Amino acid sequence: MSTTFEYPLVIDEATRVRVSISDKENAPAALRQTTLALDGGNMKGKKRTLTLVDGDACKKYIDAFLGELDLSGALPATPQVVVEALRLRILQLEDQLYAQAPPAKRARTITGPATSSSSSSEAPVAGPSKAEEKKSKMQIKKIFDRLKKECKSDGLKFQGSPKTIKIDEVWEQSEFEAIFSGQGTLIQPTPNNKPKSTVTIIHFKTKAQVEEFFGNELKDLRGNRWTRGGGPHFAKSLKQGPCDVQINSFEVNYSKNGMKCSLKFEVSEVGGGYCPYGPSQRRHS
Repeated sequence: MSTTFEYPLVIDEATRVRVSISDKENAPAALRQTTLALDGGNMKGKKRTLTLVDGDACKKYIDAFLGELDLSGALPATPQVVVEALRLRILQLEDQLYAQAPPAKRARTITGPATSSSSSSEAPVAGPSKAEEKKSKMQIKKIFDRLKKECKSDGLKFQGSPKTIKIDEVWEQSEFEAIFSGQGTLIQPTPNNKPKSTVTIIHFKTKAQVEEFFGNELKDLRGNRWTRGGGPHFAKSLKQGPCDVQINSFEVNYSKNGMKCSLKFEVSEVGGGYCPYGPSQRRHS
């Protein structure tokens, strides 16, 4: 059978120490122990033990004392040796605790949208990984290869005026943002233009924007020059030969709901001008 006696000890109004004495029937007096449990701070849950020379004397002292004990001064109570040892040990542990350097602060990790400028400055948002960058470059190369193929097709006739090439892709929102984030001129959504829209529109109107987007994937484009068909003599359009092609501009339209992205390119012959009509197809009698 064990009996536990508890009372609070006050240390500079901030730290409380619980002293409990366990008295076992068959245990000799020299092995009876006083257990210290620190209730506050970083020592919560940890225990320290001190073997008593005379457990019965300390037990009687605890029974007689029900108030708070100030450990900042000497303790004249009996047994003096035990209580004084406890006081000195507590003060020693406090000195060691105060002498320790404070733990280093951990960097905050942003798990959601930044709510203020201060939070974003404390923990910078991680950039795209190498795998994501590689995947984005592959998608950009795929777009340019498709554009290159369309320029060479017989269905696209360069006759002096700009031509339009449309390419459709299906991307998840994260893939789309990895490819186009920070590129071109954002038209929608913006604070002043449909801020809650689920459709993103980006324009690439300048040569610099086009070059920045394609980077090293931007190569020479080739197409075919054709004569103009129709006209007063019912001319037939004829292929005249290859020509250099340039990207004038392009627009991007992405729907978050459907994950569909449409790219509309405007291309034209380099230095191209007016193309004449082809030979007349009218029969002469």
